[in-house]
Amino acid sequence: MGRRALPFMLAVLSLALAVGCLRSGGRGNLTGEVWDAQGPVSGVLVEGGGKSVLTGNDGRFLLEDLPTGKQYIFFSHASYTGAVVAADVADGETKSINAEGRVVLAERNEDNLREYLFTLYELGFYERVVRGSEDFLLSYPRSPLTPSILFLQGASFFYLGEYQKAVTVLGAMVADAPQDPFADDAQYLLARCYSEGLRDFSQAIGEYRKLVERYPESEFTGQALYEMGDCYYILGSFRDALASYERAMTFGGEVAQKALYSSAHCLYRMEFYNQAAARFLEYVAQYPSTDLSDDAQYFAGASLYKASRFAEALQAFEDCVRLYPEGKWYNGILIAPAALFHKGLCLEKLGRYLEAYNTYLDIIRRYPGAKWADGSSLIQNVQFRIDWLRKYVL
Repeated sequence: MGRRALPFMLAVLSLALAVGCLRSGGRGNLTGEVWDAQGPVSGVLVEGGGKSVLTGNDGRFLLEDLPTGKQYIFFSHASYTGAVVAADVADGETKSINAEGRVVLAERNEDNLREYLFTLYELGFYERVVRGSEDFLLSYPRSPLTPSILFLQGASFFYLGEYQKAVTVLGAMVADAPQDPFADDAQYLLARCYSEGLRDFSQAIGEYRKLVERYPESEFTGQALYEMGDCYYILGSFRDALASYERAMTFGGEVAQKALYSSAHCLYRMEFYNQAAARFLEYVAQYPSTDLSDDAQYFAGASLYKASRFAEALQAFEDCVRLYPEGKWYNGILIAPAALFHKGLCLEKLGRYLEAYNTYLDIIRRYPGAKWADGSSLIQNVQFRIDWLRKYVL
């Protein structure tokens, strides 16, 4: 199902190319001709770079004053299947649309239109896919290709952020054609509409479960289990979340990596601190350099501390500072000060009060504006420990 995989990279690439064109500042022209199988075609709408022209009687066109860089040029005519060409625009030059100087339009039929819509979808031109799919459905209401066209339309609505429309289209497609090759894709995006777009996590869980149960061989099953775990976690159902994450872990790859980390947090929230510590440490051992490794190392220490394994927690917090001195929480706040603070607490639990006191002073010297992950002041807690040690111990 490689072709049906969600086209994140292509969409991002096309947007990046468009931004690059706008920033370059230069302008140029593109010229060429449009033919069908017999010869030149007049009246073809040629669009790109914010400009549009119609081909003349000889099928030729000149698209002027385009931003420099790579541009996608679209060709459309009511009697033909559309086409899209990526062309390079050079500053101050008039260049040919392609090496041949000619774009050949295919006849208008169901198969050709479907292929063109897939091309637009994979390039990330979702609004054009929506318009084209509506045209297809009106032109060929009894087509056997209707399920795949509905998938393209619903998926495009999803990427355009029109989640309720996506739910309507994708839900109808799955209900009417559950055995279609695109049905599992549609079911997966339907679940994501609820989880990411509409934030209806209970409904999302139900849709993810349908995917897992009806399409166990789908390429999306492992990811669906992981995302279903996220929904349970958000709802506070940590036991169910843990079960979903552990099933996702069996699929290997990136899904297993993320699920291992998330399962450790479930165990932590369920207060199974020994098991949580083992999983956090397993994550760091297997994946020492991800953007979650610093957090996992910190929570390994936190889990060990909660389990009253203070000597091991001390080592874990020291490793956190040593291995990830620039590690940050999700919001950009440094982790090291919090790790050092907990190092101090461990030292107190172990009766090493002077070392704890010096650790707290070190935090104030090195991180005078230190905060917890939620943005509240960590320095207040540090100062309280310093004052307490001075008053009652040192």
